[in-house]
Amino acid sequence: MLDYSVFIPVYNEAAILESNARRLLAYLGGLGQSYELIIGSNGSDDGTVEIGQALARELPALRFFHLPLKGPGRAFAHALTIYKGQALITLDMDLAVDLEFVPQALELLATHDVVVGSKRQGRQERSLWRILGSGMFISAARVLMNLPFEDYSLGAKAFSRPVLTRFADAVDTHTAYITNLLFCARRAGLPMVELPVRCADNRASRFNLGHEAAYRLAWALRLFWQGRVLRRFP
Repeated sequence: MLDYSVFIPVYNEAAILESNARRLLAYLGGLGQSYELIIGSNGSDDGTVEIGQALARELPALRFFHLPLKGPGRAFAHALTIYKGQALITLDMDLAVDLEFVPQALELLATHDVVVGSKRQGRQERSLWRILGSGMFISAARVLMNLPFEDYSLGAKAFSRPVLTRFADAVDTHTAYITNLLFCARRAGLPMVELPVRCADNRASRFNLGHEAAYRLAWALRLFWQGRVLRRFP
């Protein structure tokens, strides 16, 4: 088994896929541990698939797959069936979060089951609307799910294999899976830690922010009802 796996979901990232994949692999290769990089396309139709497949043929540490339907959660769920690491670290293809998160998370996973990379606790260069939107969801998560964390984005999160095995059914098809996994681990009393990260993300969001807000809030209400009221989740 490898020391760790890194997973990145992608949708139409042909413009940055090759350069950032090579940059990331060069960084990971210098950390001195065994690893793999898994890139999972969900619904891409811009050349991402062809580039990803070519890179996977060339670079032994890179694995690439493509799913025809959109949904980063779908890609994450598939990654859980194939990854070979003792831990799984999530990143974004734009590598907006400082890559120092990877070795820091690996060190913390020696004593914790979940590491939450937090832009809010660290330093973030993002649009005001995205910062405000994130802040509103953080407040909702605190009230509805009793979660103390300050970042529920898809990137810069790290999980031990036992957590992902135990709570694989909590993974949705879209973007709520990080929140779901944090909720499950927290309710199970597992050791979790938040780590400040530096993030520079000036790109336009890959998601419809209105739909994203409604979707995540709906999941927060669902977890509140099932987990805190009915006590049936997970």
